[in-house]
Amino acid sequence: MNDKKQVGQLIQDLRKIAEMTTVELSEGICTEEELHRFEQGEIHASSEVLYHLSKRLGVPMNYFFEAGELTPNDYSKEIKSTIRHYIRKRDYETVLHMVNKEKDNPMFQDPFHAQFFLWHEAICDYYIGNKFEQALRKLEKAIAFTRTSEQFYSEKEIAILNSIAIIYEEEGHLKKAFSTFMEGLQHIALLPKLKDPLVKIRILYGLSRALLQMERYEKSIKYAQAGLELCIQHETLYLLGELHYQIGEALCQLGELKQGIAYLEKAITVFEIEQNEAFVTIIQEEMSKYQETKKKS
Repeated sequence: MNDKKQVGQLIQDLRKIAEMTTVELSEGICTEEELHRFEQGEIHASSEVLYHLSKRLGVPMNYFFEAGELTPNDYSKEIKSTIRHYIRKRDYETVLHMVNKEKDNPMFQDPFHAQFFLWHEAICDYYIGNKFEQALRKLEKAIAFTRTSEQFYSEKEIAILNSIAIIYEEEGHLKKAFSTFMEGLQHIALLPKLKDPLVKIRILYGLSRALLQMERYEKSIKYAQAGLELCIQHETLYLLGELHYQIGEALCQLGELKQGIAYLEKAITVFEIEQNEAFVTIIQEEMSKYQETKKKS
């Protein structure tokens, strides 16, 4: 692959995958204007410049000559989006199949993709293989792939931290789960700008869920309400049903049955829109118990 336009497209795609600005990628290698012209295919990058760009982007130099006609950015987004879709559906077998299929793809031999695939491989280790310790080790290794600051985590590193907290919660280590969720929330507060609001929504939902199990119902409601506000602000259904359920369950546990049942009904409506019949059935059964209690009282 030696066409300057194709090489330029690869540089741009890899830079976007790495979430780098042109200033960050070009610093100490070339001018920002030269990088822009490389990416637009206006001029060739010298071998020396390509070498230093490949090092910063985390790929071998021959990557630019072996990737053929593929453009990694769109394909990468599609693969990641599909894997996240199946994570949401809790279809871990499909996730593992996709990870095993793609992780050795020459297009994905950079630390950012390696991190993504190891992250999801670890999730599958836990949910398919019940390998708690192994999953945690892989998640911690995944964070270390891109860790550049002792002070704060990147958004992707926070998302992986959230997975660690979820696994602690699944294992019943609620205090450890709570402190890990809180660590993630604190790192979010240090970021100058949050590009993906879903990261914070996931953390808030996790906090609410852990606190509900710890019977700290008022705090559980507080974090779930914060998550709901973000869903409304960003016009997303993501975790909207789950957050309504968290609030409804906590209110019912506090004896606020009328208000709690109203939230459970809203949760059912959201899950019906999402065609998530399994959750609809679970909440309907839960709600019927509270309705019976309400009648007796």
